[in-house]
Amino acid sequence: MEQAPSFNANPILGPIIIGAVVSGVLYGAATVQAYLYFQRFPRDNWKIKSLVAFEISIQTIHLAFVIAGMWAMVVADYAEPQQLTILPVPTVVTILLCSPIAFAVQAYFVLRVYRLSEQPLLLILGGLLAISKCALHLVFGIAASIVRDAVTLAHNWGWCITGFLVLSIACDTLIAMALSHHLNLRKTGFDRTSRIIDRMIIYTLATGLITSTTELAEAVCFWTMNDNYVWMGLYVIESGLYTNSLLAALNSRALFNRLRNSEVPYELGFSPRGSETAGSSYRDQKAPQPILINVTHETVSSQVDEAPVGSHVREGDNVLTPYGAALTSPK
Repeated sequence: MEQAPSFNANPILGPIIIGAVVSGVLYGAATVQAYLYFQRFPRDNWKIKSLVAFEISIQTIHLAFVIAGMWAMVVADYAEPQQLTILPVPTVVTILLCSPIAFAVQAYFVLRVYRLSEQPLLLILGGLLAISKCALHLVFGIAASIVRDAVTLAHNWGWCITGFLVLSIACDTLIAMALSHHLNLRKTGFDRTSRIIDRMIIYTLATGLITSTTELAEAVCFWTMNDNYVWMGLYVIESGLYTNSLLAALNSRALFNRLRNSEVPYELGFSPRGSETAGSSYRDQKAPQPILINVTHETVSSQVDEAPVGSHVREGDNVLTPYGAALTSPK
């Protein structure tokens, strides 16, 4: 008797399992970051607190449905390979929940870009990209709830998947580039401010490129391997990356404040004889004592989300950063 060809479930179930595990890890990281945020910034604007609470709440529901969908595919339908191409109801709900999670984070950063740059064009362009991506994402989720067959869904609605992935990559790249550019313009010429802004630029590029790179890998896998669920495994972790990027940006204010406080103001010693330094004057008690002048470059403060920002940096101006902190130029 001829043996029936064996069914290889690895490219179907493997990405789903790995995606669910990584989603759990990202959810744990987001929970810790949310706890630290509410501990460190109790006086933040209620809108920012509501955004964090919204992200964690939806992320909790999202993870629950990810696990339920994995259970349906790995356990309940494992003995029936033909059912593996049918998207379980929890997986469809997961697709619908990914849209508001990503949109809320992208909308927040688009507003921060506008507050930093004061250029309406960036607000309009970033807003259109975020809204269009969210709309296509919801259309895909509704189509998935109707079609349910993964092969038919990928074939008939592949344009929709490609559309929201390309729009999302464009939006994330625009946010990262715009924030980096306008942060660089806010350099005041003081070493401490410049060092902190340089670190902000690196941090902005890193967090923005993580989400856009993941989405690019997801798009490439969908275009080249749409006969398996590798792209869906990447899709599952996408929302967790957005939530963590938001919380990491908010919590980074504490890091930038520590960077400011860790540097001790240096002292310049002046004596009647220009060749003598402060150190040599102290060693020689008979020499004229130097005049010690403390030089403080600038300070960093937080809680200025509502402060207006000028387009030019002047003495005493607050330089708004994308994380809700401000670098204050010296007076």
